[in-house]
Amino acid sequence: MLLSPARVISDTNKQISQILQGKMPILKQLQRYVVASGGKRIRPLFQYYLGKSYRLDDRELIRLGSLLEIVHAASLLHDDVVDGAEERRSKPTGAKLFGNKAVVLGGDHLLSSGLKALSNLGNSDYMNIFTDAIKALSAAELLQMQQHFNLKTSRQTHAEVVDGKTAVLFRAAGALVAVMRGEGDFYRSETAELGLAFGRFFQYRDDYLDYFDAARLKKRGLQDFSNGIVTQPLHYLLAAANKAERARIEVLWRRAEAGDAAAALGEIMPLMAKHNVAERCGEDLGRMQREILAGLARLPEKAPRETIRTEFEKILAVAPP
Repeated sequence: MLLSPARVISDTNKQISQILQGKMPILKQLQRYVVASGGKRIRPLFQYYLGKSYRLDDRELIRLGSLLEIVHAASLLHDDVVDGAEERRSKPTGAKLFGNKAVVLGGDHLLSSGLKALSNLGNSDYMNIFTDAIKALSAAELLQMQQHFNLKTSRQTHAEVVDGKTAVLFRAAGALVAVMRGEGDFYRSETAELGLAFGRFFQYRDDYLDYFDAARLKKRGLQDFSNGIVTQPLHYLLAAANKAERARIEVLWRRAEAGDAAAALGEIMPLMAKHNVAERCGEDLGRMQREILAGLARLPEKAPRETIRTEFEKILAVAPP
């Protein structure tokens, strides 16, 4: 039987609560925060329906998806401290609600609780996938920190950050499905490659929306520019800008670094429009979208495959004007 998306989310939340079970009041508060702020549970949903395309076991898929979500939640808690963020998707961050020290230690508690539950499954391949993902998340965050307000950040460096901070958990979801299917080279499996493609699209979509439709992300626009993060739209703009425009962008960048990013809102977007940056990003998103849809079409079971398409239609359908 194929569970509904609502049931998958509900079962995932229950599993997360069972795994964490903090006894201290602050841990209980963080646990409730993690469950309540879980959003759409995109990773567990993706993994569940990917696994059901191969008729894999519901309980195992839910358990592994819940552990993925715990790792994701812990990484967000840590990231918000590192970034000094007070809001995420227009809601207070854990750091804002509980303080940096509590959130760092709470994130550690999440990770250790998740790894303890994972070890109880007794599968070394599962453990390798999760520890690889956690290492990649940490390394990517450090790499992004090193590039803070570095306008010369290369596209390759940004791509490494995307793979390490976002795509890695979707790839892990696909790799876990491959292990459940008995595939030895799980990172080279079709499901892992599909997860990697989806994770990349998910992040590049966010990069695009930050400049061109931030309301869909429930946040203020140009947050990446304001926070000193060079993403794909800015790469395209810098490559297309003339000498005078680039000099002005550098001035706005330094003002943002000094805490005054307001001027960028009125000057960056006209330059983006002049140089057709939205269209160029859209071409890239279109290519990535077609790759994902081709991968979905190869999945064997129709009902789970179509559920993935339906559930992620709003994401996959994003296209610039």
